[in-house]
Parts: sequence; C-alpha cells; structure tokens
Amino acid sequence: MIVGNFMSKNVVKIDKDQNLKDALDLMEKKKVSRLIVVEDEKLVGVITFRDVMEILGSKKYANVPPTSLHVSMAMTKNPITVSENTSLKDARDLMLKNNISTLPVVDDDGYPIGIITKTDLLKPLKDLDKNISEVYNSNVITIEPKARLIHARRLMLENNIGRLIVTERDKIVGIITDKDIARAFYKVKRILPEKHYEENIKRLLVEDFMTQNVISIRHDAKISECIRIMFEKRISGLPVLKGDSLHAIITKTDIIKLI
Repeated sequence: MIVGNFMSKNVVKIDKDQNLKDALDLMEKKKVSRLIVVEDEKLVGVITFRDVMEILGSKKYANVPPTSLHVSMAMTKNPITVSENTSLKDARDLMLKNNISTLPVVDDDGYPIGIITKTDLLKPLKDLDKNISEVYNSNVITIEPKARLIHARRLMLENNIGRLIVTERDKIVGIITDKDIARAFYKVKRILPEKHYEENIKRLLVEDFMTQNVISIRHDAKISECIRIMFEKRISGLPVLKGDSLHAIITKTDIIKLI
C-alpha cells in the first residue's frame, strides 16, 4: 500500500503572504483543518487550526490585529514531505515520530500534488475487526467547564493534543478542540480594540465555546465502528465510556498504529 492510492488530491492551498483571517475563512469554507502554504505555487509550509490557536493566544502578538498576522508567521516551515510512492507504513511512522498529522505529497520538483493525513491512513483499516481496547488511551486529559480558555490552550500545546474532554463531577459535559479555541480567539481579536484583547481573552471560559453534545463510543466497540463514526461525524477523537463513566479516549493517532 502506497501513499498515491490513499492521498487526497484536492489540495487546498494558500499563499504565505495572506493573513490569518484568510486562512480561517478558507478552512471553514473548504471544511478542512489544514492548508498547504505556497509561494509561487511551490510548497513552503503547512498551517493548521492548532497553529492559528497558538499564535492568536500568544502574548507576543496580543496587540496585533489578525489582518496583520500573515500565514508565514504561524505556519510550519519546510514541512516533512513524501512522494506518492512512499509506503503507508513509512508515512505513518513519519507522522508518529514527528507528532504531525499531515504530510504534503510532492513531485520531483517540490510542487504539491496531494496530501496524506491521518484520516487517509484510516481508510485501509475501516473494516478491521478488532476491539478498540487494543489501542485506546486510558490516560485522558480533562478540563473543567469553568476553566479559562488560555489554560485549555496551554494543555493542548504542552501535551501535543487537539482536544480536551470537559468533565464536571466525573461526568462528560463537553469537548473542546484547537479549532474551537482558534475560532474563539479570532472572534475576540476581531471585535475588541487591540488594547483590550489580552485582558479580555483571559476571561474566556471553556464552557462558552465547547461542544456540549459529545459523541462517544463504548469500551467494547470495534475499530471498524469507531472509524465509521469518525468519518461520518468528521471528528478525530472519541471519549470511550464504560457504563456511564469516562474510561479512555481513542483518536486517529491511536488507530493508525495498527497499520
């Protein structure tokens, strides 16, 4: 199995000199969570919701409006790439080793011809008849609904994760993602004068931006069911329940280890 058979050929690109507002708008419009960054159509970087979340929450850029923050300031420069003949296992290993979820696929001249993501790597596993207990992670990082959004951002960046389960009295009440936080920071930065941005961003609470109707999965479910839910609901991670209690979490990262 090679990358060329599973990659997405519909590459959504953005110029490095466009601003973060353009990037967010394009990701929303195309329903994607990352963009290939180009200069004169040649690959120079990748930008994700996590990158946007990180820069919009940074004190360094607290007084800079989003229209003055360029994609080149937030993107991952010189991203790791693969060719269409790279094996899926090698692509998987590169993602896991470097803690990334995206690999641009380039031709011999360095021009992007596709993209391979963890979602694409799930495709050959969609009929796998194994229990999710073989791969799920019992070490679940949670956060309370009254916690500040800047704390959620810090937890995600420190642990290199894209979502936090929101719990109250040991019950799941929501889930918050890097996408949610990027949107929240941008909204505040757009509507408030720069001089008030930093003090107001500290007041933002998780409960005001989390998704409340959390999709979960049973601890004894099959991986095929988990992948089906991820594809249908366009989500990357699911809380795992044992009875009514949070037991673990399963993500695309966990599942692709089975390749």
